[in-house]
Amino acid sequence: MIPLLARYLTFVAALIIPALDVAGNEKIVISRIALGSCARQDKVQPIWDAVVGTKPQLYLALGDNIYGDTEDMAIMKKKYDMLGAIPGWQKLTKTCPIFATWDDHDYGVNDGGAEYPKRDESQQLFLDFFGIAKDSPRRKQKGVYHAETFGPEDKRVQIIVLDTRYFRSPLQRKVPKTPFGVGPYEPSSDPLATMLGETQWAWLATQLKLPAKVRILVSSVQVVAQDHGWEKWNNFPHERERLYKLIADTKAAGVVCVSGDRHLAELAVMEAGIGYPLYDLTTSGLTEANQKFRKLEVHRHRLATMNWGNNFGFISIDWTAEDPLIRLQVRDVDGEVTIQEKLPLRLLQPGALKAKAQASLARINGKFMTADLVQHLLKKEVVIEMKVVATGATKKSDLVFLNSHVDRTNDDNFTVVLDKKAQASLADAGIKLPRTHFEGKTIRVEGTLSLFSGRPQVIVSDAAKIRVLEAK
Repeated sequence: MIPLLARYLTFVAALIIPALDVAGNEKIVISRIALGSCARQDKVQPIWDAVVGTKPQLYLALGDNIYGDTEDMAIMKKKYDMLGAIPGWQKLTKTCPIFATWDDHDYGVNDGGAEYPKRDESQQLFLDFFGIAKDSPRRKQKGVYHAETFGPEDKRVQIIVLDTRYFRSPLQRKVPKTPFGVGPYEPSSDPLATMLGETQWAWLATQLKLPAKVRILVSSVQVVAQDHGWEKWNNFPHERERLYKLIADTKAAGVVCVSGDRHLAELAVMEAGIGYPLYDLTTSGLTEANQKFRKLEVHRHRLATMNWGNNFGFISIDWTAEDPLIRLQVRDVDGEVTIQEKLPLRLLQPGALKAKAQASLARINGKFMTADLVQHLLKKEVVIEMKVVATGATKKSDLVFLNSHVDRTNDDNFTVVLDKKAQASLADAGIKLPRTHFEGKTIRVEGTLSLFSGRPQVIVSDAAKIRVLEAK
């Protein structure tokens, strides 16, 4: 991989070069990172003064860096040229190197994926604008993903930039169509649908195995959010779970996700089964955020939000502390902090949270479970498919619970309840210990969908209504 410094020297050419340690990336201790997304090139962009004012050592361009939305590359180039002529952007390029990915609008089509016919041509324009050398391996690969590390071993920061466009499968639309202002997408029921494509997945696995203390995982779309109907990783739930499992399996420490796209800013966190909290800092947009307060979306993992007003993100790392301190921030156009979370580095280590089994993804009538789907099918006969991750029972075992999540109170959990009749009929079939028999297995259950304490369940009274599916 070509060192970032070499690429940067090519990019800035005659510009004033920032004062970075020129001995190599391993000598550059990164402690200040700015980030942002969604900047329309035909609008004034005063926010760059605040971004530059943070004195970033790196800037992460999270996508929608321009609004291209075209298959005509001459038009796309003109729009990049408009961004390049903006004084604030020019200040930024003189301040620090830029790590960039694209989102739908600079990729070329709204909400687009692998079906966009000009993705290869668009990629070359993207690399041209961000100063990537003509002989860089990134000129030959499919997609704009890349990564680089900085700092000595005890202060190493890894930047992993994903491409969530080039390989992405088609989104699954809700039926019937949703009202204006409500996201049109639902989780895909296609197990072969992909977010990253196999080549990028293999590359990501390699990157997560490299040594680093802090890893910034750049995704143009939100990683943690799962309730809204717009673009997000959870439109492909199996891919989201694959990401979490990969982080857990590689024992990659210090992962923090950053994302854009949404025209709002927020900080979310969830227990994703990776052994420590997974944070997602969303910052959007530099020019495109709503300018008036709007109703908050449902977001079960949200810590804080700035749902109106232009914004950018900032990450600082205090390496001088005995336990290095990471600050995740959202800032407004004046550079003032509107959201902040302070994380000691020890919190982002495998084992910081008690290891728990991965939750499984429950399907109802073949579709991944969502709150909307549960409400639509409530009190109706349904077919449930899920892996039994955890089990429980009442004190007298009048009821046995088969859960899709290790935490039965989690909003993602689905519970299959075996009453006395079901247990008796299972015993007649030779299954005397249903908790032991079903735990860890994928089951298919028929029954009436109901709620208990606001969470979905099916009560089973007949053993014929539940069966174990063969492992694929």
